[in-house]
Amino acid sequence: MSKGTNMKTFSKVMTGTLLALSIGSAFAGGDPAIEHNTQAFLDALNSGTGKPIEQLSPKDARAVLVGAQAGVKLTLPKADVSEKTINVDGQPISLNIVRPAGVKGTLPVFMFFHGGGWVLGD
Repeated sequence: MSKGTNMKTFSKVMTGTLLALSIGSAFAGGDPAIEHNTQAFLDALNSGTGKPIEQLSPKDARAVLVGAQAGVKLTLPKADVSEKTINVDGQPISLNIVRPAGVKGTLPVFMFFHGGGWVLGD
């Protein structure tokens, strides 16, 4: 390879390294754009001295998450919760409906489907 090609490669590697280091530093100090309860939860997850969560058994990883969640106090707004079963293509589907307490009529909707391998969180 030519000297110019080596310098371009070196430049790309250094740029990527500096970017990775600066991103890591930004997260370590807490991102001001992250809501304070979320930041407290992330801090709790990162406060342990044990193995990283991805190296734990599912049972142990669940225990870490439960402990981290227990340490964050959260006040949820009051809600009206109901259950309903609908049929889609002949198959029953159970729905949990959560609405702000006392609100009637049509509301905008936000749907969140938790993935994560279906191992953590309840």
